[in-house]
Amino acid sequence: MATTARTTTSGSHGALRALQVTAALSVLAVVWQFVTAGSLVQDPSWLGLHGGGAIVLHVTSGLAALAALWWWRTGASLRLGVLAVVTFAITFLQAWSGDHAPLSVHVPLSLTVVATTAWLLVAALVAGRRRA
Repeated sequence: MATTARTTTSGSHGALRALQVTAALSVLAVVWQFVTAGSLVQDPSWLGLHGGGAIVLHVTSGLAALAALWWWRTGASLRLGVLAVVTFAITFLQAWSGDHAPLSVHVPLSLTVVATTAWLLVAALVAGRRRA
């Protein structure tokens, strides 16, 4: 019985750490998106870097969603899992709007991505402090 409890605790810690790291990487990807978007306004050659950043954001936010759901499976609240999955989904809507919608749609969606990725990171870090 003690082995199961230790494994669950270490699994919970690993899942939370994975969530924190992937959420931080998602925030860094968002920062990159802002840098390339600002440069893209003046120089269209930045489009490839901006598109590449979107792919990185999909990967990091998808990994964060998987980590949050893993953490939930170890007994944590589902709230961060839902937030992470919603964030992941919004990144695709955001990317789609970059090619198919006016900037009046793309820019507000970018702010939504900023808000949800930052919220996920802060919530994951706070959850780590609560468990410590």
